[in-house]
Amino acid sequence: ELKFVGAGHHGHILSLFVKSRVPNTGSLTSSAGRKDDDSGPHQLAIVGDIMRSLSVVRYYPRHRTLEEVARDYNANWTTAVEMLTDDVYLGGENFNNLFVLRRNPDANSEEVRCRLDTAAEFHLGEMPNKFLGGSLVMPGSSSGGTGGASRGGVGSGAASSSAPPSTPTKPGSGAPPVPPSPNRRSHRRSPLRHRPHVELGSRTLFATVDGTLGSILGLSPRSRSFFSSLERALARTVRPVGDLGHGEYRAFESERRVHPAHGFVDGDLVESFLDLDLSTMNRVVESMNEDGRWEEGALEEEGAEGGGKGAGGDGGVGGGSSASGDGSNGDSNGGDAEGAAGGVGVLGVEDVLAMVEEISMMH
Repeated sequence: ELKFVGAGHHGHILSLFVKSRVPNTGSLTSSAGRKDDDSGPHQLAIVGDIMRSLSVVRYYPRHRTLEEVARDYNANWTTAVEMLTDDVYLGGENFNNLFVLRRNPDANSEEVRCRLDTAAEFHLGEMPNKFLGGSLVMPGSSSGGTGGASRGGVGSGAASSSAPPSTPTKPGSGAPPVPPSPNRRSHRRSPLRHRPHVELGSRTLFATVDGTLGSILGLSPRSRSFFSSLERALARTVRPVGDLGHGEYRAFESERRVHPAHGFVDGDLVESFLDLDLSTMNRVVESMNEDGRWEEGALEEEGAEGGGKGAGGDGGVGGGSSASGDGSNGDSNGGDAEGAAGGVGVLGVEDVLAMVEEISMMH
């Protein structure tokens, strides 16, 4: 039997979606580690309005009332919403875009606390109408780990590869072993101390009005930096179909504004690395080494271990046409000098193949 326990009106026009992550009532602390003074953990929900984007409301059981604690002031026509964490929210809108919002509950200013900041934007190409926490991959169904992805998303968080390091090959191609890629900076940097591997945070499924199913997954800072660098290298090296630039296609575009995509990594583009010939793979990897930013997340984490303020947690989101690391940006102070001087190492084709194979085998 449903019982009326409270109500509130906060200027919504047409609220079609409500999502919440109410913690276990047996615990006095919410997943964000905050407590109510006299009514247990914070009980938060997000409300998706078809014309006024997202807002966050908090329920007070003792007073049986709802209070709006934060709002997105962009006029997104929301078609789907999901709470990734207590303070990070995913939304879809009717111009076929995805966006991620972040709440700042610990800010000193009340103005900042009540505003949701845009952390990521991405053009999906289809209108999403449903988000659901979970994965399309059954636990234990892959040798790589427990994560999963669909149609270009990111998978496993385990450090495994589908081919031995000495003889990596493209899956199913019957190609000969891939030699290490040449790099003009190799005389200044040493080979990788540890092969990169995918590290995941949140896992969210989505469906679109066209019938597409996909996965949006959170990435650690290390994985975010790696895949962002690979995405940039592919966009620079491989000529796109019809000469339509990748950045132009994935830019967030609505009726009144156009923003470059940020905070997402395009999983479809990343997995296209497996379809390249060997010479093109070498040019892509060389571009990644010249760019050097693929190791930023690793240096960030090493700096945190060395005493700096490192980034951690969810690492943001990625998509069914995308995968990203938007959610765990932080300052890294300790250990950066040594990392910047020596670097983590030089990437080879086999290292990049191992990462992309780890993603693709999670479908």
